[in-house]
Amino acid sequence: MYIDEKKHLLTGWNTWDTRSMTAHVLLPEGIGFNLGFQEYLTGQFLRNPLVGRKEADCENVFAGLHPYSGAYTELEIQWKRLRFRIETAHLADGAGFLARIACIGNETAFCPVLVIEGCIFWNRPFTCRRQGARLIWEGKSGVMSLSLIRGKLHPDPNIPVNTPYLPVLLDEPVYLCTEPDYTPEQLDTILYCARSNAEAEAHRYGSLAKAWQAMQRCLAWNLIYEPQKDRAISNVSRIWNCQRGGYGMFCWDNFFGSYMMALDSPALGRAGALEILNECTPDGFVPNCSNGYGRKTFDRSQPPVGSMVVREIYRLEPQKWFLEMAFGPLLCWNRWWADNRMNGDLMSWGSNSYENRWEMPGIHCAFGAALESGLDNSPMYSEEEAGFDPNTNMHNLWDVGLNSLYVYDCEALADIAAKLGHYKESEELKDLTLRIREQMQRFWNEERGMFCNIRLPDQTFSTRISPTCFYPWLAGAASEYQTDRMLKEHFYQPAEFWGTWILPSTPRSDPSYADNDYWRGRIWAPLNFLVYMGLRRIGAREACRDLADKSCALLMQEWELHRHVHENYNAETGMGDDVSNSDAFYSWGGLLAMIALQEQGYLGEVTAPLT
Repeated sequence: MYIDEKKHLLTGWNTWDTRSMTAHVLLPEGIGFNLGFQEYLTGQFLRNPLVGRKEADCENVFAGLHPYSGAYTELEIQWKRLRFRIETAHLADGAGFLARIACIGNETAFCPVLVIEGCIFWNRPFTCRRQGARLIWEGKSGVMSLSLIRGKLHPDPNIPVNTPYLPVLLDEPVYLCTEPDYTPEQLDTILYCARSNAEAEAHRYGSLAKAWQAMQRCLAWNLIYEPQKDRAISNVSRIWNCQRGGYGMFCWDNFFGSYMMALDSPALGRAGALEILNECTPDGFVPNCSNGYGRKTFDRSQPPVGSMVVREIYRLEPQKWFLEMAFGPLLCWNRWWADNRMNGDLMSWGSNSYENRWEMPGIHCAFGAALESGLDNSPMYSEEEAGFDPNTNMHNLWDVGLNSLYVYDCEALADIAAKLGHYKESEELKDLTLRIREQMQRFWNEERGMFCNIRLPDQTFSTRISPTCFYPWLAGAASEYQTDRMLKEHFYQPAEFWGTWILPSTPRSDPSYADNDYWRGRIWAPLNFLVYMGLRRIGAREACRDLADKSCALLMQEWELHRHVHENYNAETGMGDDVSNSDAFYSWGGLLAMIALQEQGYLGEVTAPLT
């Protein structure tokens, strides 16, 4: 079933090439074109625009509508005192393609040139040539052409492109089409209809239409074709892909992205979850990261959210074959945690030893174990706070977050196993759930009114907390009394997690909060999301509403200003652009909208068992 579904997904025109948001590719052929811009004031050429570049005087890209199918796309680019607008659409037959490109702002005395570069992607067996105002591709599967419908050719042999190209003056809107007989007026009508259809997708989300658009556009513009394994994946960021040999897949990041995509495209959600499971190491765990040039983290995994995500994707569109394909890898991964991270009675994050051919930092040390947690530089996992035991390969710290997530993973996987008729495995997972949940009461710090990590070997409470200390709600491990104290003394406490913008990754009272550096003080969408899931499970309706409203407001502030969806946000200003290490178009930022969509009932009862 997945082979057929993948074949369907990998068909047609879309923004499949990760290196450029202005490249349009036809699959399965792997041919298409890239749109670049030549300006004549300083002689610069813009070839591969991306959202979120940090270099001085770089382009600013504003991502517009983009259904997952690529049936319509819109993009605006501001660069060198110029502004461009690009619209594309499929023709009615689904096989044809058109584009309209216009210069909508020019503060120079020179007319820029659009460069339509004929491309053959991923070394596919085609040739490309220019013939007058057309680009023509030929291969065993046939011939395809792209024609200039309107626009003046402006020959310039000095443009830094090494393939056939059409240089066209942008003194008027330029029209391109794979079918040469259309008029600009006809193409405008097609674009108008395609845009209307794309806009209509958001209407079903009512007051959350704009929030949904922020989430969906980020995911759709990050959707790429990955040629090594012939797959469609939506990764964390195109920039991160380019830095990692074509793709960079990250464990919990990709699972969360798959869940978000499944809301509107269950097939893409299934593909995303199965492809991150396909990255499992020979030891049976989903690695922290896996890159296009072969590098993979064989020492560590990342937070076990896979079973929860697979169950929720299935709930959105029940396909039993999907559960059957996912169950084996999920079970191996679940057992790997028990075999490798059970540190006595409870679990700790870790980093195993292996031949580090990739010369990666953080192997078999406290920092590597912190990377497994996903909270890379959190003060909870400093060498002084957590330590590291090379004999166990783990922190000298029992972690509240890990044990809570593992309990929830066991619970969700037991539910999946029962649905598939694997009753023995289901009962084993239920027993494991109960055993660890009971042990989790040891994390309760009565004096502080909070679940706290435990230092080993003396079993004293750690003084550092984060939103992960709320995860016992997700595991069903907190009593009503404990919940009341956690809400009053911590969640709603302005000196810790409450405020205009929530939830900071360290409490406001922690000395590291002022660092405003990655997991020291900044707000992260996955923490909000997992805490929300826990609040929803225990039925804390007011706290659910508060977290959903504030999460959505956080996302929308910078989306409305810059069309950015950030990796993390400043807990004082709610902005993401204030630091260099917050990617501006990072898929899991969309979880801030997902929380609000869940709160409004668009995903059903996400904490109920399967029926």
